[in-house]
Amino acid sequence: MIKTIIIDDEQHCSDRILGLIKQHPNTFNVLAVIDTVDEALKVVPQLQPDLVFLDIKIHDKTGFDFLQDIGPINFKVIFTTAFDNFAIKAFKFSAFDYLLKPIDSDDFNDALMRLKADLNNQNMEQQLQNLFKNLKPDQKRVITIPSLTGFETLKVEDIIHLEADTNYTHIFTKDGKWMVSKPIKFYEDLLADNAFFKTHKSHLINIDHVKKYYKGKQSYVLMSNDAQVPISVRRKDEFLKHFI
Repeated sequence: MIKTIIIDDEQHCSDRILGLIKQHPNTFNVLAVIDTVDEALKVVPQLQPDLVFLDIKIHDKTGFDFLQDIGPINFKVIFTTAFDNFAIKAFKFSAFDYLLKPIDSDDFNDALMRLKADLNNQNMEQQLQNLFKNLKPDQKRVITIPSLTGFETLKVEDIIHLEADTNYTHIFTKDGKWMVSKPIKFYEDLLADNAFFKTHKSHLINIDHVKKYYKGKQSYVLMSNDAQVPISVRRKDEFLKHFI
């Protein structure tokens, strides 16, 4: 069973998580429900949970305060939060799971499936470092991607282009190629505020890595890694606006 602690200062939110947990008998062992950061800092090291459901805003402190002060992280975290676009984007960049309040049962079940698949990966420290970087508006973004051994970190500015492969995405940098089990639409949304442009239904490029543009019936761009990426007729005019 998954040893679980809930940290949330709103009783109805804790009750909602407990209700969803009860729908999965023999899966969770709830060790404690905590409503302050100070108490969590005392109890969590003692009880050694596998999983913490962590609210973002906890009275006058935050879940991030808890994570920064707790010391070594040897448990998984699922954030629970009201809608905060900036924080949610940071979670996605850093490969952290989250649930939006009020928590939907389907979202909870999806998070549980991802948790079970990832429970044995022990890479929380690196993920947290990436999260704290991504929460700072003046910091250069980093993206956390899963690998066979855990996670790897890529600087967003180093990503040259991405290519769809059904429900997978190939990510290309100057150092190599990574295949990630997420559709390209996920990265299109994630990187929307950065210098990325969708040239084709299967291709997303970093504008800063474009070396040359070749016009014609089958126009394409030459990227900094010498890859040739096609530009669809429908996207060509929008693409040229970035340079003209």
